[in-house]
Amino acid sequence: MPYVPKKLTVEDIISDELKREMNMDTDTFAVIDDWDSVMNSVYQMPIEYAGYTKIVGEMKLLREMVDTLEEEGFDSVKRSESRKKQLAQFTKTLSMYYNVVFTKGKRKVGYGALIHFPKLKADPDRSGGIVLAAKIIIDGGKRSTTFERGKFDDFLVEVKPFINLLGDLYRKTRKM
Repeated sequence: MPYVPKKLTVEDIISDELKREMNMDTDTFAVIDDWDSVMNSVYQMPIEYAGYTKIVGEMKLLREMVDTLEEEGFDSVKRSESRKKQLAQFTKTLSMYYNVVFTKGKRKVGYGALIHFPKLKADPDRSGGIVLAAKIIIDGGKRSTTFERGKFDDFLVEVKPFINLLGDLYRKTRKM
């Protein structure tokens, strides 16, 4: 299991994973080369739930991802995800992670979202939780990072439709 320094935040892990997907150097910790290691790092950290007052449907970064895929104003798009329902050692919580990286010329815009279920119900799809989203823009020598938080009470109703919509739009770009 990788060592995770106490001062590392979930935002740092998400940002570094997104930078790795965007083929950027990371500045926080050594690049983790597989998703199990990333999730083990997340599970070792205390995730703060304060500040998650916005509901997932109000998140601007999710809307931006949908809008960008609908507009098709990019040269290329890459998506990656971790859909592991459970790591064997964790049965009370669950996390999923998705990345989408758009390239237009020398400009890259990457989005990453960690979906975390702190307490699973008997039917995990009906569980509540939080979404922490990151956006990184690289344009010339400039780089900016934005984070946004949202909460949900029912994954199936509030989050799954976004995942399905993004997946459908992404597959549409692959057929072009």
